[in-house]
Amino acid sequence: MIRPFYLRVLSGRALLVLILIIMPLPLYAAENGSDGRWLLEIDGRDQLEFGMENLAGGIVVRWRTALEFRIENGRFLRGSGRAELMPDVEPVSRPEGVFTCALNEGVFVSRSGQTFDMPHLRYRSFPMRGRVEQGEAGTRVILQPELKYPGNYLAVMYRCTTDHQQGALWLEASPRIARELGKRQNAQARVEDGRYRATVKEVKTLPPGPLLELPLQDKLELTLESEFGLRRLRYRLQRLTD
Repeated sequence: MIRPFYLRVLSGRALLVLILIIMPLPLYAAENGSDGRWLLEIDGRDQLEFGMENLAGGIVVRWRTALEFRIENGRFLRGSGRAELMPDVEPVSRPEGVFTCALNEGVFVSRSGQTFDMPHLRYRSFPMRGRVEQGEAGTRVILQPELKYPGNYLAVMYRCTTDHQQGALWLEASPRIARELGKRQNAQARVEDGRYRATVKEVKTLPPGPLLELPLQDKLELTLESEFGLRRLRYRLQRLTD
């Protein structure tokens, strides 16, 4: 028998409802009790690009958000979250070999005068509320991380250089395309010794946002991908042994 599951993710701007059809796993929280410690891991892969469809450079960053919570007597007791940036960063070049890109590390000073080590995570740890609900489809958990607007985010700086013949067009058109795509991206561009250079600061919001609802099912696993494949998310829920 195939059962439908609904993953509800509330972002800062919209409510996204994803209907996923998966085969039932042998262990159900409703049948075996929901009490105990649970861990939801969200592994993310973001491809950050400065450029156009056929001419772009950037980097790939990976991160993880882990949400741990406890349920006692069928009620959500307490929870907490933590986020971390993975150390492996990959360069991106489209076409291949045209751009040389790398992560910029150091200290960034904001317009308000605050300083941040880059790359920067707004929250590396945070408290979390939640509740458990019973329904015809089984037991569900609603997680509500306690984060100030606009939630958690990752800020990175990276640099790209090229001597491509369309380098001038790349520097001119890329900021406009970033605005059209709604990217939170700011770039400083220059030309030196015949090479086109851009230093880019980019900010990406990180899940789970202010609300996340999912089936309370051990070994539940979901994979989501954005329309152009620039973001991939993997959700894994498991019951922990005390």
